[in-house]
Amino acid sequence: MSKPLDERLRVAKDDLLKIDATIQKSARVVPHVLDEFKRVTAFSLGIDHWIRMLGTRAAARGMLTGLESQADEMDMVPLGVGRVGFQHARCVGVQAYLATKWAIADRIAMMVGHVLCIRSQLNDPKNPPQLVTHFVREENTKKYTAAMAFYSMKHTFGWPIGISYALRNHFFHDGGELDGIDFFEGPSATSGFAISEVGWKRVEQRAAEYGVDSGHHRVGAGWPTTPRDDLRLVLDVCEREVDDALGILVGSACKALASHVAFIVGEL
Repeated sequence: MSKPLDERLRVAKDDLLKIDATIQKSARVVPHVLDEFKRVTAFSLGIDHWIRMLGTRAAARGMLTGLESQADEMDMVPLGVGRVGFQHARCVGVQAYLATKWAIADRIAMMVGHVLCIRSQLNDPKNPPQLVTHFVREENTKKYTAAMAFYSMKHTFGWPIGISYALRNHFFHDGGELDGIDFFEGPSATSGFAISEVGWKRVEQRAAEYGVDSGHHRVGAGWPTTPRDDLRLVLDVCEREVDDALGILVGSACKALASHVAFIVGEL
C-alpha cells in the first residue's frame, strides 16, 4: 500500500494553498483563467472535512466488526441505545459504511476531474466528475479523461473500484435484495457476513457493466480467493485499493496543476 489517503489529502491541501498564493501574487495570469484556477484551489477549504469523513467511515466499519458475536438468543444486537435484529444492524452498518466511502470518493473525483478530465463541471455542470464514470468506464472515459490517467486507473484498480461501486448501488438502490433473494447467505447472526451465491453474482455482473473484470487489479493486491466467505474482507481490500487510487489521482492532479501554474507565471 502507498501513503494513506489522509496523508495524501494533507499534502494536496498544502499544494493547493501554495498554488493559490502563486496565482494571487502573479500579474501574468489572465483574469478569466485566474478565476478557473481559484475554482480548483478552493477545494482546499473542504479537505479537512474529507479527512474527518475518513474517521466517520472507520467508525461505520467498526460497527461491523464482531457484530455477529454480540447477538443474544433472540438474534438481537446492540445499536444505539437499544437492541435490534442482527440483519437490521448489519444492513444499517453496511449502508452507512458504503455511503460515507463513496461520498469521500465523489468529492475527491470532483476536484481531480477539474484537472485530469477533458470535460468537467467547468463546461459540463450536469455531469460532475466521478470515479467510475470518468476514470473507469471506457465508453465515458474516451470522451472525458486523459488517456494515461484512464488506462492506468482501470487496469490497476478497476476491479476493486467496480466491486465497491456495485455494492454501493446494490445496497442503495436494491436494499441488498433482488427478486426476493437476499445478498447475504442468511438473516441470522449464524450466517455472519457470508454472501449468497446469487448476491455475489449480481455484484459481479454489475461490476462488469462498468467495463471491468477480475483481471483489473494490481499485482499482489491480495484479492480474497473466496470473497463470498465474508463481505468485510471484500470491503477492506476494496477500501485499501480505492484509497490508493484516489490518493494517486489527487496527488497527480495537484502536482500537474502546480507545474502548469509555475510555467504560466514564469517560475519554470
